[in-house]
Amino acid sequence: MFVQIHMLQSMPPGNLNRDDMGQPKKCIFGGVTRGRISSQCLKRNIRWSIEFKEVFGEARSCNTTYLPGMVAKEVRKLKPRISDDDLGKIKLALAAKFKGESTKSQTQNVEQSDESEARPQKSSAKSDATDQTGQLVRFPPPFARSIAELIVGLPENVYTAWIKGKKKDMEEHKKEIRDFEEKILEKSKCLTVDIGLFGRMTTSDLVVNVEAACQVAHAISTHETLIESDYFTAMDDKKREFATTQTEQAGAAFLGSGETETFFNSAVYYKYLNLDVDALKNHLSWQDEETAGAAGVFLRAASRNNPTGKQNSFAAHGVPELILVEVSKPKWPISYANAFLKPVEGLNLMTESAAALREYIHSVVAAFEPPDVRRVLLAVGSASVDIRQAERVDTLDNLVDSLVRLLKGVTA
Repeated sequence: MFVQIHMLQSMPPGNLNRDDMGQPKKCIFGGVTRGRISSQCLKRNIRWSIEFKEVFGEARSCNTTYLPGMVAKEVRKLKPRISDDDLGKIKLALAAKFKGESTKSQTQNVEQSDESEARPQKSSAKSDATDQTGQLVRFPPPFARSIAELIVGLPENVYTAWIKGKKKDMEEHKKEIRDFEEKILEKSKCLTVDIGLFGRMTTSDLVVNVEAACQVAHAISTHETLIESDYFTAMDDKKREFATTQTEQAGAAFLGSGETETFFNSAVYYKYLNLDVDALKNHLSWQDEETAGAAGVFLRAASRNNPTGKQNSFAAHGVPELILVEVSKPKWPISYANAFLKPVEGLNLMTESAAALREYIHSVVAAFEPPDVRRVLLAVGSASVDIRQAERVDTLDNLVDSLVRLLKGVTA
């Protein structure tokens, strides 16, 4: 089964997702500048959402470069008298298994990573750098412990050959070392729900790659956007008491300059996500009911969570006024972003965006959609429209319940 989610969400002034210049991210679409929120940012919001934490708890991955350091800590717990020198060699041996940290491979890994985590690290074999693999990889919480247990369980001669990495010794114990590393690979096949959803790509033979079961598009504004700026000011509560002249009493205690300038925008965003339910089910070896429940959590988390960038400064929190969920057997992904190829205009951009989306579905999508598509629509406020073949619901809870029932009913 295949699920597609389309949203329209108006976000008040804020700086939700910054570029390297500190400005809200943007792109050109339809010949004009649009506001943009990156897919990495949106995926991180889902992974770190309250909904995911409440339902999946510790059964979520850790996205980190510090696997060697994590393994070393676990080895120390299992073997308290191990020398620092041996721990350093263990970390180096593990870090060496994550090869090819070229600019290209780092870039590819970043594209699979989450927003604030997507900073490629330079690989190094010096001191504390051995704690790191040189690339971000998602691991289930017990993975480091599992590797440590395998290391501690190695016969002494195989352990020595592996951590020292001398060609002669490695060749002598080639089979044992291969078996050891294959056991690590087998442990990496135990996946968390977020690895199943968002995938995993590494350059290591110790960790299995996972094709993402879901796709998340960069959110873009349905209209042209402008980036504005403000600067920081602050008042001194005791200024009037201690100032000696009337001039000193007036004005702000601190007035910002270009260095403290804050950029912001506001926009109605179109968001698009899809989920290959069968792929998620296969990744996690789940039953239909578990997979349907996870799809519901995914929908709820994507609908309720906003990016955290500059929220203490702007409190830019909004909810989607339109959420369209589509379920079909054929896996035919169709983004409806082209509904806004011509930027919408008007006093109520949400109303105009909803009308443009409805028109696109009726005039374009109808010619390409799967014949068995089932639609459920939550459309409230300014986005209240009817869409062909869509069952209307009035709350997010009802929308989630409808999706779960559809998946259970079709896959049962």
